[in-house]
Amino acid sequence: MQSFVQMYFDYVYNPIYDATTGTLSRYRTLQTKCLNTLALEDAQWLLCVGLGTGNEAVAALQAAPHLRLSGIDFTPSALTRSRAKLRRAGRNAELRLMDAAALRYPDQCFDRVLCIHVLDFVDEVDAVVREIVRVLRPGGRFSLTLPSRTEGAAMGVALAKDQVKTALRSGRNPLLLIAELLMKLPLGVLYLPLLLRPQRRSFSSQQARVLFADLPVSALSIEEEQAYQDLIVTGRKS
Repeated sequence: MQSFVQMYFDYVYNPIYDATTGTLSRYRTLQTKCLNTLALEDAQWLLCVGLGTGNEAVAALQAAPHLRLSGIDFTPSALTRSRAKLRRAGRNAELRLMDAAALRYPDQCFDRVLCIHVLDFVDEVDAVVREIVRVLRPGGRFSLTLPSRTEGAAMGVALAKDQVKTALRSGRNPLLLIAELLMKLPLGVLYLPLLLRPQRRSFSSQQARVLFADLPVSALSIEEEQAYQDLIVTGRKS
């Protein structure tokens, strides 16, 4: 099953991401919220867990050019696309192929960790959370997302509505907007394997807190992003 998931991300999800999800205003809002919680201006070394196509890595380095950034993903195509995106932006980072549930980094080496839209797709959520806390220095901050509802058609409709409202408020021509959405509809069908996958998980705020109950974490904060159906979970290493 894991090899199928890796192939799907390598050959389907990553190639279409920037033309679909990456264009959503709500995705950019979520990304900005997560980055803002990390106070990157005071950070030295950031780990991005789950690079995807590199959007968060580029945004972090644009917000804080002084940062040392490391990033991991479990698919080669993510590393390739992230490196290309960073190169076009004139930025550098240390990118490695790695399992988020078994980070090959020493204890307490990062002062910031970012993990957006990764825990939606892993089986060992508890293990990934433990690893994120393990590699953080005392006082270091993390920001991660957890799915607050099981993905489905309702989420797609909510995101589409939000995208239309945002575009219309910005003065976009409604006819051009409709044409653009219709052109992207066939690409959206390629997300069906994600929606149909077994063992999809979602978390309430209480269940999210349980993940950190036995970990050295303080100032835990949980905010729900309604349209994206995500919990934004932030905190500090004690």
